[in-house]
Order: sequence, then structure tokens, then C-alpha cells
Amino acid sequence: MSSMSRLLRAGCAAALLAPALTAQQFQYQAGLIPGPNRWTEGMELADVDGDGDLDLFVADGEGFASPGAQRQNVLLINQLVETGSVGFSDESVARLGVHLSHAKGVTTGDVDGDGWVDVMFTNAFNSDPPFLYINRGAAQPGYFDEEGLTRGFTQNLSAAGAQFGDLDDDGDLDLIVCDSGPSYLGAPGGRPHLYFNDGNGVFTEAASGWSPLQKRAHMDVQLVDVDHDWDLDFVGINRSNNSNGTHYLMLNDGSGSFSDASTTIPNTSSSVYEAEVGDLDDDTDLDLFFVSLASFQEGVQRNDLVQTGNLGFTSMGGLGISEDDNEIALCDYDNDGDLDAFVGSLGSRERIWRNDGGLTFSGDHGNVQAVSDSTLDCTFGDVDNDGDYDFLTGQGESNSSQWVNKVFVNGGGADTLPPVIVALDHVGGLDSTTGPWIAHGKIRDQVIDDGVNYVDATVRYVVNPAGQTGAIDITAGGFVPGVLNVAAGTTVTWTNQTAASETVESTTAPYTYSSGALGAGDTFAYAFVAPGTYDYRGLSGGIAGRVVVTGAISESEGLYMRGGMYRFAMSGDAGAPGAELVYELSFVDYAGNESVSEGRVEKPAVPVGTPFCFGDGSGTLCPCLNLGLPGNGCENGTFFGGCRLSAFGDPSVSGDTVVLAAASSTPGQPGLFFQGDADVNGGNGVTFGDGLRCAGQSVVRLEIVAADGGGAASSAGAIAASGGVSPGQTRRYQWWYRDPVLTVCGTGFNLSNGLRITWAP
Repeated sequence: MSSMSRLLRAGCAAALLAPALTAQQFQYQAGLIPGPNRWTEGMELADVDGDGDLDLFVADGEGFASPGAQRQNVLLINQLVETGSVGFSDESVARLGVHLSHAKGVTTGDVDGDGWVDVMFTNAFNSDPPFLYINRGAAQPGYFDEEGLTRGFTQNLSAAGAQFGDLDDDGDLDLIVCDSGPSYLGAPGGRPHLYFNDGNGVFTEAASGWSPLQKRAHMDVQLVDVDHDWDLDFVGINRSNNSNGTHYLMLNDGSGSFSDASTTIPNTSSSVYEAEVGDLDDDTDLDLFFVSLASFQEGVQRNDLVQTGNLGFTSMGGLGISEDDNEIALCDYDNDGDLDAFVGSLGSRERIWRNDGGLTFSGDHGNVQAVSDSTLDCTFGDVDNDGDYDFLTGQGESNSSQWVNKVFVNGGGADTLPPVIVALDHVGGLDSTTGPWIAHGKIRDQVIDDGVNYVDATVRYVVNPAGQTGAIDITAGGFVPGVLNVAAGTTVTWTNQTAASETVESTTAPYTYSSGALGAGDTFAYAFVAPGTYDYRGLSGGIAGRVVVTGAISESEGLYMRGGMYRFAMSGDAGAPGAELVYELSFVDYAGNESVSEGRVEKPAVPVGTPFCFGDGSGTLCPCLNLGLPGNGCENGTFFGGCRLSAFGDPSVSGDTVVLAAASSTPGQPGLFFQGDADVNGGNGVTFGDGLRCAGQSVVRLEIVAADGGGAASSAGAIAASGGVSPGQTRRYQWWYRDPVLTVCGTGFNLSNGLRITWAP
């Protein structure tokens, strides 16, 4: 979202007072969504024209198990900014053109990277391919051209939904689309489709690395990182019993190549239309909240990854009310920091399951006004810009007289909680002199529905030719100097010069740095990035100080990959030997609450260790004379130069930040980093598979990793700890990897060169 859009929204919010808390927090306000009343199965909010309020896409089209009437794809423009009052105007034909279909789902994203929201309508019953509408952007904001056929969507599908997400970590939005096959809800079933974006919004269906099983009645797509490896996995929900897992779970190896793990999700009832994915127990892994988990009862499947160290889900049982429901949306409506579940119901009212912590949910259904209708979809968005999230529902299927899409206005207090930064994946050393250098972040905020969370992210950074430092002493009389002026990208270090315990704590929101207790002589460092004035205090004696930061920095919008995960790309001139990249990540939600990561300093990656045992003919010859380039392993089926193993980081047992990095391995294939106590064959190695075994004696398996699409793989764990290394010991490291298709010598696997590392204390 543009900064102008945020300013417009802030001005509008200032003019609107949040309504007082009523007996029912969510009140139906009739007439906000215009007719005609149609069968609706999909809704998504987005600011299509950049004016600072949320507009509404609606997927209309009749038919349950077989097709009914096709309907116009719908775009409703919010009139809040124009008139001062919330309400939607149907401008579908003017802005989308005349396009009728059996639309069942809608998903938004900036597919061509121009900063404007694009949209896809998915269509059922094999009557049409998905419709992809491209926003005309600055030339005519919020007006679209349907370009699906020319952008790669030529096949008619029976698609209930889709979702955009960056599946190969290349900085653009790819796509997975449902396909139920010849029958929308019955046999024989179909297979979802994976499309990769070329960066310009042109899509190509995956030719490899994607082999989902055929399943019946695929209804929903969720792109989320369920296994904590910093890529988006695929969860697909099905309204049918299926063999080898009722639902889809396919795990991404980071390159957009997926393996099936569907049996990891316990089977549910055959009436599941959707499951929403979110951290429901505040343990950082992602749980599943199902419609009709058990019979027609909603319920949770807990992700056991953090608790057990292994990916798996445990069903927590049904919640006790049995209704034939259709949709889940998650929203922290009571501002207590956890996600509550809203149910779009076919019954006499929508329902709220309040999260009381620890995966305990209690019914708070009376907090939403009772209206009897047939809800097929629901979503959240702050449509009146008053700082809280309103509840929208779409109707269809039964009782056509009740097909009135609705806005339940939130009368509760505004969202005052900033996004929670769940995890950060830092650059890990400057591996080039110009970038791009990539970081990632994961957040949790007040809303998540079909991947939409209304949180914008920015990276602020500076590349300095040399490290910038500043110093402050903590004395009995206060901080010296009391005001420190520094340049952007400076790391300031406080030193406790007293005999007492002292602290340093930020008092300038949204910065939350805190040193904790500092004993005599202890230090605390913080890297300041953005220009501004930063006040802080010491808890002893109420002393205060200030850091004033000046200078130019760079800013870049983070890509919302989906599932609460963001990608940040930075570039600059880091050619000087002492260059530093200093950055911070900012996350701002729709209400304007901000969280900022601590300033991070990255320096050029300095190789550690001594390479040995090469496949270049300098020692033992490779098994089938498949010699690699000097310094590498033996030739493999993809790279004639062979695979090279290197390492970067702090080779000390106390620091333990060494990263083992394999380059030119087989793309998309798994491998193993392993450790040995001794050189094999005097450091020359012996033939093993298509390569040479170099590290031997008391071998320790360290970590299994899948190489990315370029053949690169890096370790993520603590090497010294995993290998049981003591200070002063020298250990040998190597990378074993699969090479099953183009194997040079026919064994199906190969190895890198060896690497010796001597570990400091």
C-alpha cells in the first residue's frame, strides 16, 4: 500500500470516532453492499484505486454440484473517502468489463510488480479458465483489463479457489489453483495446478517438482510455512474423503519443488469447505481451524512442530455445536493478542469462537447480531477506517430470498496492538559487493483470512564503506554524552562505568530495544538506521539520554509472500573491504500500529576453514574420470565443474555461527552435511558414488537440506553443538547429495570437496 494511501486513510480515520462498545460488538448495517442479490461464494477486500479505503471483490455464480446461471464478476468501490460515509458502489462493468462466469473464489496480489493490486476470479464446472485482471495502475487506478489467456491461463478448470504467493523466493507472486476435475464435488477428482510467475505477471504451469495426488472436491488453497523452513508450503482443503490423506499437504523445498506429506494432516469429516491457518496457541508454528472438523462441528488441529521437533498435527476434537458451515476467518476481535475464529454459517447466525489461550475456545456467539441466512464466505476488513476490523459475509446456495451480502460493523475498540514479529531470517553476510541481499520476516497480527492480513512491510537500510560506531558511558551522574549525534547506520555501544547494575531501555516508540541488567564493565550495542531522535532511559535513578541520527538511507517495500511471511531485497555498493550493510525491518498494520526489528549489521562473508580433497585430478581420480574444476568435487549431472563446499561465520564453540554452504549441487535435490574426525586416505579421499569421500571416522550426520533451484544449499543449525565439538579440535566437513536423474557414473549420488575447520574456544 502506498504512503499516500496511508495518509488518506489516516485523515479519514481522524474524522471518524469509533462507536461505543455495544451489547453486540458486530452489528449488521443494512444497505452498505448494493444488489442485485446473487449467489456469492467468494469475497476479498483490497484498495484497488489507492485512495485509502478498502474496495470489495465478489465472486458470484450459481450452482452447487452442477452449474447454474453465470454471473458478472463484481467489483464494489468503497465511497468512504469520496463521501465521508462507508458504502459500496457497484462499478463492476465499468472497471472490469463484461465478464460472466461461475465464479467461486477471488484472490488478489500485485502480479506484475507495479505496486497496484491485481485480481484473479476462479471459475467452476470447467466452463472457463481463471480470469486474471490487471490493474491499469497510475494511468487509471482501479480499472482492469482481463488478460488471463495471454498471461498463461488457457485451460478450463473447475476451480473453487486459488492463492498467490512467492513459492520459489524470487521476488514475485506465483499461484496455486484448485481443480476438482470433471465433477465439482464427486469422483474421479482432480489435481491442483501450480503456476510460476516470470516477474512480469506472465505465468507458466510447473513442468516438474509438482505431483499432487488426485483428490475429490478441492475447495481451498492456503500457502503457509508449516515446517518452519522459510518457504511456503501448500495446504489444500477438500470436501470429500480421499485416500492417502483427505486433504493436501505438500512441502516446499525452497525452490518451488514440492513433496507430498498429506497423511501428516489427520483425516476429518467429508464436509470441510475450508480451514484457516494461524498460530492459535502462541508457540510460533501454524495450526489449522476447520469447518466441520468432526461431523459438523468446528475444531482445531494443533501443529506439534515446536512441541516435539517434528512436523505433525493433533486433532483437538469438535467444539460442540453442529451446523453445516462453510467458512472460517481469524480475527483478534477482543484485542487480547490471540486469534479468535469466526464461522460463516448456514444456520440462524454467524458464530464466534473466542480463543482463551492454550487452544481453549469458548462460544461468544451473541457478540455478532443474529441474522438467519446462508453464508458461504466471510472476511474481515476495516471498511469504515475507524481502526477496527469489520465482518463481511456473502450468501448463496439455499433460500435465494436471503441472498443479501452483509457488513457487520465492529463497534469495539480500535486495534492498538502492533504486529508481532515471530521470526527473522537475516542476510547472513554479504555474499556479493552489490546485492541483492535478501532477508525475510514472519509476523502475526489481528487478522488472517485466506492469507490476507493488511500488514505492509518496509526495509530501511544503509550501506557504509566502513563501520560506523559511537560510544556512551553510563556513569553515576547519567549518560555521557547525554545527547549523541551519529550518522545513519551507526552502532552505538553503552558501557556501564559504575559498580551498580544499570540498564538501557528505549522510550521512543515503536523501538523496543532493552539491554537488560548490565553489570560493572558490561556493554550493550544497538545499530541505528533511520534518521530521527531516539530517547532512552536507565532504570536506575530515572536517568535519560538521546541519540540523534541524521543522513540518507534507502527504503524498499517488502514483498508479502503470503502466510504472514515477507521478503526484503537490498542492494548497494559494498565493494570496500570494511563495508557494512545496516538495516531494520518495519511492519505496519492497517490501523497504523508499527513494529520494528532491531538494527542488524551485516559484513562481507569471510570464508573459514581449509578446503581439501578435490575432484580435479589433484588427488584420487573421480570414479568415472568425471573431473570437476579446481577446488570443487567431481562433475555431477547438472554442473560439469562439480559441487563446492565452503563455510562462513564464527568458527568458535562459543559463537557457533558457522554456515556450511554448498554450491552447484543438483537443483531441488536433498543432501546431507556431515562431519568426520579425520581425513580419508591422507586427505585424497576414496571413490564413493559419483564422487570422493573425504571426511571419515566417527561420522556425524549434521543436517539434511534440499538444494534450491540454483543448486545452492546452506546449513541452518549450530554446527559445533550438533557435532559435539570442543575448543581446539579440527573437524572435517562434506556435503553428500542426490543426483538421481543425470547421474554421471550411474550411482545416483555425489559429494563436494572436503573442508577442515579448527574450532576456537
